Amino acid sequence: MKSRIFIWLVLIVSIIFLFSINYVLLVVLPAQHEHPREQLKMMEWVLPSGPKTFGMDPDANPVIVYDRENMSTWQVQDIDRWNRAIFVGDYINSKQSSPENLWYSPDIAIEGNNISLDFFVWNRAGYNCNSAFLNLTTEYEYLNEVSGSPEGEIQSGIPSRLNIRNLSDGDFTEVRGTTILPKPSPEKILRLTITLMAPDNITSENGTFYVYDRDRLPRGTAIFVIKSRDAPDLVPKPTFRAY
Repeated sequence: MKSRIFIWLVLIVSIIFLFSINYVLLVVLPAQHEHPREQLKMMEWVLPSGPKTFGMDPDANPVIVYDRENMSTWQVQDIDRWNRAIFVGDYINSKQSSPENLWYSPDIAIEGNNISLDFFVWNRAGYNCNSAFLNLTTEYEYLNEVSGSPEGEIQSGIPSRLNIRNLSDGDFTEVRGTTILPKPSPEKILRLTITLMAPDNITSENGTFYVYDRDRLPRGTAIFVIKSRDAPDLVPKPTFRAY
C-alpha cells in the first residue's frame, strides 16, 4: 500500500515539475526578450492620407481609359489636374516649418499594366518612428454605365506592404504604392479603390514596440474609374454600396 502511495506522489510531483518547466520556457523567458510594448491611444497614429484628403473634389475621381486595340494602352484623363502640387500646411501641424517642404503631389503614373502613386504619411504618434509597415490593398468592381451603381462582386487585388523608416515625430513623408490595373471588359466600366492602412505596430527610436488596435486603423484611399475605350462616359456620379 505504501509503495502505491509513493508512486502516486512521485507521479504528481513529476507532472507539477514538467508543468513548471513548460511555463518558464513558453511564458516567462519569451516575455523577458520582447521589446517593451505600449498600446496606442486613438489619436496617436502614423496617419496615411490619399489625394482627396487635401481639398480635392470629393465627388470626382480620375478616369483611366483602357484601349485594348491600341497595344493595350492606358491613359489618365486630365492627369495634370490630379497630379498638381498641394500645399498641406493648412491641413496639418508639422514640425517641418520650412514652407517649401509642406507640399504633396500624388504623382500618378502608369507603366505597363501597373499604376503607382504617392500617399502622404504623417507621424502624429508622439514619438520618433524607427520602422513600420503599412498595408496596401486594392479592390475593384464593375459600375452600371447608366446609373453608376456597383454591379457584381467586389474583387481583390494582390496586397503589399510598404516600409517607412526614421520618421521623426511631427514629420511627414510620401510613400509610393504600386498595384496592377484591372482590365475592364469591352464596353464596361470599373471602379478601382487603392487603400493604404496605418501600421498595426511600430518600433520607436528607442526600441519600444507600440501596438495599434487593428479594428480602428485609419487609412488613406485613392479611387479611379477605369473604362474601356468603347464604353460610354459615366454621366451620373458613381455611387457606393450600402452595407
